[in-house]
Amino acid sequence: MDPVSHLMLGRMVAAVRTSRNLPRGVVAATVLGGIAPDIDAALLAVGWDVYLRWHELGTHSLAGTPLVAILTAVVVRPWVPATSLHALVWAAWLGAMSHVLFDTYSGATIRLLWPITSQPFSMPVVAMADPLAIGVLLVGALALWVWPRRPRTAAMLTLALLLVIAAVKLTTRTRALAAYVTHVAATETLPQETAVQAAWGSWREWFMYDRLPDGTVRAFAIDGWSKTLHPRFSHDANRERAFARDSLAQFATARNFAPVYPFAFATWRQTEEGAVVFWSDARFCGTAAELPDPQEGVPHQDVRPARGPLRCALWFGGSLDAQGHPIEALVWLGGHLQRRPPGLWGIAERIEDGGGRTEDGGRIEE
Repeated sequence: MDPVSHLMLGRMVAAVRTSRNLPRGVVAATVLGGIAPDIDAALLAVGWDVYLRWHELGTHSLAGTPLVAILTAVVVRPWVPATSLHALVWAAWLGAMSHVLFDTYSGATIRLLWPITSQPFSMPVVAMADPLAIGVLLVGALALWVWPRRPRTAAMLTLALLLVIAAVKLTTRTRALAAYVTHVAATETLPQETAVQAAWGSWREWFMYDRLPDGTVRAFAIDGWSKTLHPRFSHDANRERAFARDSLAQFATARNFAPVYPFAFATWRQTEEGAVVFWSDARFCGTAAELPDPQEGVPHQDVRPARGPLRCALWFGGSLDAQGHPIEALVWLGGHLQRRPPGLWGIAERIEDGGGRTEDGGRIEE
């Protein structure tokens, strides 16, 4: 979720504590702990692909929250020397856990048990920065300000309202999934991967994504109340095309992104210097009727992704010269372009391509 929501939720968690005279340092540690896991946003300056890879583990894993709590407590302690470090660490950990749980509530995919396992975990209830959740938290924050002597009551009511939202949304999600299962059963083609996301600001609309055995990625919009399903788009993933497989060895951006995003697809476009190769994921995309082209009319059109039927907010790949050698790694975030050397900051797992490649793109001796 957005930082403001995390701050407000952290304040609610602090207010739930039973002590009426809760030290200000404990409140501050809880609230700051509520946004501290997003300290990994510093990686955005390195590359959006690096940030995305680290964001779903590291500070957002259960193993990472104690470290986040300790660092938060150390930052807060000089301002409240009368409060014990133990109390500050505990408060900051509660705030950090509220952050992780709220991220899963908002549909984020987190590798919760990393480094024990990299199995992703998600519990989508609302969309990221969803006004349904933000509205409840704003009401709760207002209640804390209007009735400062009843903070626990205000916080408990706020959390109860979030649970009510969850109950309604999970009901419509269950119905939406049932509609999708009926659709798949009628086509007799079982998908290899599926994912569901909440539509922003809606009680009843859900987005469903899947990948078929032939690699095609698809997106659907489903009304969870009427159980009406509408296909949004279908796109060839191109994962097995030579340019796509080569890009995983050529560009750290592609290598960080494609192997861990199940609905990733690749595109290729010839340029005056050679070509550009980019990857995106169906969940970052919409049709021309749904979204404007974020890369249209901005600088660096020479290395923009190929124009196609989809409009995607995020693209990861790079540029090639006329001989097919990598020039630089590229990341498009909307209309903003990040550039760096092609092999820099590659953190993905080993990629196998038949002939075999190490994660730094070098050939493996047979």
